[in-house]
Amino acid sequence: MDNLTENRKGFLNMLKGTDFFALLLAMTASAYGLSLVYSATHKTLTEGKFISSDVRSMFVSVILGLAIAIIVSNIDYEIISKLWPLFAAGCVGLMIFTFFFGKAPESRPDARSWLDLKVFYFQPSELLKVGFIISFSYHLDMVKEKINELKTIILLLIHIAIPVGLVLLTGDAGSALIFLIMFVGMLFFARVHWGYFVAGNCAIIVGFTVAWRTGIINGLQRQRIVALFYPEQFEAVMYQQEHGKIALGSGGLFGQGFLKGEMTQAVTGGVPENQNDMVLTVAGEELGFIGAIAVILLLGLLVIKILRTAISARDNVGYLMCSGIAVMLFAQVIVNIGMELSLLPCIGITLPLFSAGGSSSLCIYIALGLELSIYRFSQAPKETLFYTG
Repeated sequence: MDNLTENRKGFLNMLKGTDFFALLLAMTASAYGLSLVYSATHKTLTEGKFISSDVRSMFVSVILGLAIAIIVSNIDYEIISKLWPLFAAGCVGLMIFTFFFGKAPESRPDARSWLDLKVFYFQPSELLKVGFIISFSYHLDMVKEKINELKTIILLLIHIAIPVGLVLLTGDAGSALIFLIMFVGMLFFARVHWGYFVAGNCAIIVGFTVAWRTGIINGLQRQRIVALFYPEQFEAVMYQQEHGKIALGSGGLFGQGFLKGEMTQAVTGGVPENQNDMVLTVAGEELGFIGAIAVILLLGLLVIKILRTAISARDNVGYLMCSGIAVMLFAQVIVNIGMELSLLPCIGITLPLFSAGGSSSLCIYIALGLELSIYRFSQAPKETLFYTG
């Protein structure tokens, strides 16, 4: 009994100073996401199976991610930030390994972006996002006194070029876009002069124009962009998004009921990948406008809570880390919803904590562990490594 009591006290001690509101928001979103993925996949189950592999891998990743988040939250984030070379080297090495030995899903034979861990497929670019947040926050903090010098900006551009180049090599253009948004967002929170943003926007416009005219952007990528403006001419390309919008709208205010969606429950002829990129369509069809808005509110509140932690962080590194996490989540939410509403081309970005995919949920919880650490140690004595209350 004494050992049990001591173990219980040790566990409770690990939870002291935890940002329970952020943790509750993330866990609620995961539970909601699991129910939507179950609804989207339950009709594909063979006899004798109770849950799909998507639900199983998502559940395992959430539990594992939650455990890692609690552990990370007890380590001073300042120590973590100083170990950025270790995290950066590990993430880069994993991406290089993926380039040679990565697996591609049947629907995306061109994207060898996953590693088969047997329990679930792991996408190293998700972990690279966390590594980038850590290393880039430290980089920005080191140059904060010279943040607006041209030499500093060039070095920062080289920093972002590495992860973007790595994910493009594995065929993951969607993640490359998220990295670029994270880069711009973190520069904004680092208070880079607005003139650089204007110059950057001009460079993007020129670069995109050149890439379009020279054929660098071609094939399916080009079709997906043009299809947004001429959907009737690209029915096959817009099939997923068009059916997704129909499913979203068919739910009305309160939806058709859980497990009762006609389009999102169809094994064939419904909304493709509705358990992944198009998971919001399941909420919209089965739980209506209220259900879809609940998804957005949960994620919106989580982003706001992380930004509040950023504001109250004890130093610039903590502020920048939380800002990076918030930008990462915000970028994925905006891009995913933009895809589902046909406002953006379909580029394979998951909805954080809601879409099926073990690596996405796992790495978001790892990032959340950083936020929990920043929240905890911004209130704790700076000289402590592990918080003991």
